[in-house]
Amino acid sequence: MTATSLDKRQTTHIRMTVEWFVPLGQARSLTMALHGLMTDIRAVHGCLGCYVSTGMFDQGTVSYIEEWRTEEDLRRRLQSDMFSVLAALIEGSIEHPKIEFLLPGGTRGLDFVEEVRGLR
Repeated sequence: MTATSLDKRQTTHIRMTVEWFVPLGQARSLTMALHGLMTDIRAVHGCLGCYVSTGMFDQGTVSYIEEWRTEEDLRRRLQSDMFSVLAALIEGSIEHPKIEFLLPGGTRGLDFVEEVRGLR
């Protein structure tokens, strides 16, 4: 990652973070699925970047981050058919991941997805 892209990442205020805690044996398959998803998402208008990271201590931690130019760009992402791939990974987890949306108005959780997708 270049210094310029790191600076963009730090100044972005629209971010979706999903963090899974998975058995070590499942971390690799999850990260491979996320890397495949990232290829498509990076080409979407308004996407500033996608990142996957792992931490392997007592259990595997897999973090997935998407950064968006505007809240409206993120809302379009959540309403798209491509979001169903990420939603399937979230729903298929043994333990529900931590989901956080950093927005100009503050931090939200899964309720933001439900609101945007009209599930409430």
